Amino acid sequence: MTEYITKLFAAVWLVSTVGCTRTSTQPTDWNGPDNSYVQSADASLPTVNDLFRVTTAAPFPRGLAMVDDELYVLCRGRVRGAGGVSAEVNDQAGTIYIVDPNVAEPVTNNNLGDAVRDNGNIFALPSSPPFHLWDRSASPPESDHLTDRPYCTFRYHPPTSSFYICAFSGIDQPKKPGSVSFSKNFTDGLLRYDLRTKRWHEVERHDIAAGGSYPHHDVTAKDPPHGWLNGPNNCLPVGRWLYAVAKDNDCLIRYDLTPLENDPLAGPPQSERVLGSDVVIMGRGLQRYYGHSALARCGDWLYVACRTSSVIFRIPIDGEGNLKRPIVGELVATFEPYDAKTGGSANITDMDFDDKGNLYVVSAQPSRIYRFKPNPQNVYDGEESKPWADLAKLTDNPKMKSENLLVDGGRLFVTSGDGYAYQEGALGTVYRLNIPDRSAQ
Repeated sequence: MTEYITKLFAAVWLVSTVGCTRTSTQPTDWNGPDNSYVQSADASLPTVNDLFRVTTAAPFPRGLAMVDDELYVLCRGRVRGAGGVSAEVNDQAGTIYIVDPNVAEPVTNNNLGDAVRDNGNIFALPSSPPFHLWDRSASPPESDHLTDRPYCTFRYHPPTSSFYICAFSGIDQPKKPGSVSFSKNFTDGLLRYDLRTKRWHEVERHDIAAGGSYPHHDVTAKDPPHGWLNGPNNCLPVGRWLYAVAKDNDCLIRYDLTPLENDPLAGPPQSERVLGSDVVIMGRGLQRYYGHSALARCGDWLYVACRTSSVIFRIPIDGEGNLKRPIVGELVATFEPYDAKTGGSANITDMDFDDKGNLYVVSAQPSRIYRFKPNPQNVYDGEESKPWADLAKLTDNPKMKSENLLVDGGRLFVTSGDGYAYQEGALGTVYRLNIPDRSAQ
């Protein structure tokens, strides 16, 4: 059965690598007279009638993968707004659910149906090792400094028959009565779930004893893992490589997955640093970008988004995912940059392409999705452009926060964690947005 599933996964993965050729249509007529979201004259814009709830079964969804027409959903675990570590909160950090993407109910239906509420079965549970699991007996609760929580990504790689996730550790500390402040720790890692072993394995892990030293040892003298990543935010398999970005130490790292293709027990793969904050951009010279946060691939380009600097640039790769050197990137988009005074920014957390070459970018809160065709000769201005879909408006929830999206044919799936999502007892929601009039794009 596992071999059959693996072959099906591989077929879907090969199909997903083609496309990226068409031009997108920009939004018009976004707001009505009362500043509400209305049907645009542009038929390619979604309306509330295109938005559906798919499942509320997975607590705090933080990753999406479509394989063999089934949707796999990764759980982040306890939301920060839940009040900190508490035995009353059902923590399912690292749990993978399998969901039917065709089950859906309109968001215009105010009553949550049983089909959506029950749409999901547990596919895999986290295990220790390699996870640092939540210690419910920690006393005081704030002493739990190690628990791994998935963060903003979930990918499947057929050659290694593995799902890959980014993980971070941290706790909620009391800030003032009625609120908490998130405190991050130094146990970041990359983990994978292998269908051949039906076990979790370690790809990368930072040594907490090394504190703020990244990598945490001499990479020329020590075996992996090296602890490159401070705040791993996203990863993406491309050919033999797993590329990963970290927002807190502004880097792009790649891991050679070749040994894992034949031996699931080969251990943590060899790795190398590809980029830091300094990037040479065509026509702009040396630029400094911060907060590497998202990855996408289209054709012979690897796209990198940066949360702090709020830019998207791309670097050239070949058909097998190898870098073309010297590395000279191209700027394709700019958004609202981080403001140290207000703490606000576009907060770019994920992006994905459709098979027409349109890039969809999620701005976390309030939840908005931008769509454009990357063109370095005409850099997309996300500060001045209207979003393609304002999910906060469509759901009538100004606090809606989305960290992940996935494009699958004419459908876009997006996550929303508890505290931000449609509730009625739900601890998070996966939405489906039908992409209208794709043939005209």
